[in-house]
Amino acid sequence: MIPSPHGGRLVERQLSDADRTRRKSELAVLPTITPALDQLYDLEKIGVGAYSPLEGFMDATTLTAVVETGRLPNGLPWSLPILLPLHRAEDRATAERLRPGEEVALVDRHHALRGILHFEGKVPFDPVKVARSAFGTSDPSHPNVADMLAGGNLALAGKVDIVPPPATAHGVAELTPRESRDLFRSRGWKDVAAYQCRNPPHTAHEYLQRTTLEREDVDALFIHPVVGRLKTGDYRPEVIMRAYEALVRAYCATDRVVLSPLTISMRYAGPKAALFLAIVRKNYGCSRYIVGRDQAGVGKFYDPYACHRIFDEFDVGILPLRYEEAFYCRACQSTATAKTCPHPAASRVDTSQTRIRQALQNGGEIPPELLRPEVAEILRQPDVLLKEGDQ
Repeated sequence: MIPSPHGGRLVERQLSDADRTRRKSELAVLPTITPALDQLYDLEKIGVGAYSPLEGFMDATTLTAVVETGRLPNGLPWSLPILLPLHRAEDRATAERLRPGEEVALVDRHHALRGILHFEGKVPFDPVKVARSAFGTSDPSHPNVADMLAGGNLALAGKVDIVPPPATAHGVAELTPRESRDLFRSRGWKDVAAYQCRNPPHTAHEYLQRTTLEREDVDALFIHPVVGRLKTGDYRPEVIMRAYEALVRAYCATDRVVLSPLTISMRYAGPKAALFLAIVRKNYGCSRYIVGRDQAGVGKFYDPYACHRIFDEFDVGILPLRYEEAFYCRACQSTATAKTCPHPAASRVDTSQTRIRQALQNGGEIPPELLRPEVAEILRQPDVLLKEGDQ
């Protein structure tokens, strides 16, 4: 069955057209904060219900509970902090003057209104402690840790109301949780499996997707690439979406597959990110969640299968579909995992994104056993990778 949202209710906090017009007229008199891009993405997702049951940015009590127990104060599993830190000196100066009950305009770098914060209080926090809880390390070579350590030690708490998000810039409509749930119901789907990704698809990814669609307890597949702020060296969001569009168009049973982007900043938190991303997909109406090897990992920071085991510790109301690493086996002449392939590692072809990126950028050929030609053609184009300062 389509699961209830996390916590039992889908949070929807969007300003009406009339309220949006009124709030924009008040910009000159409201205190104003300019959140970083990560928090603007979080703001939007709180407002549309992707982070249900959160109705705003966390207060000190909630942050402490999440950091120390991996749960909200009411005991509901929640693995990562959702904070509104103050990155800019002028925002910290504004915060000094705020009093609980005030309303704060949240604007982007172009001073466009993105939402209203109903200010409840300030949240002093230790970024090192929070980083160790969320990411398992305080090493600044970890991209999210570096961001957290650079972002100060003070955040603002409060419920939010958002300006309805703009149309996606990636070519494929970005569904809200309300829209995806309505779509699943309209097609008669009760059990939809979510596929989390942040890279273009190669055939090992496709193998997991196809294997999932063969299950009797799965009605459809929701391919949901993260295309918000990624790290330098990752593929550009629009490239990821074009690659998936090509795959779905040419090779997927489109009556059982939905593709939609998820515009959030990627949290490379290994097992805790896997749990968080599963909760988000539950809010979008998915009852199953595909968990591959080293999901949401980066470098060598995490045990590759810790992202599997965390679902034994926390029941978040979505069934994890756990898969071992898939690879192409020359002897089998097919994609497989260690559960089905008896051949030694020497028979297996490396399907790592790093190898594929390097080969394509150096003009090398990638065999179709590893990468569909339609996808390879997209990835072979110039300027497909994010560079320092792009986001």
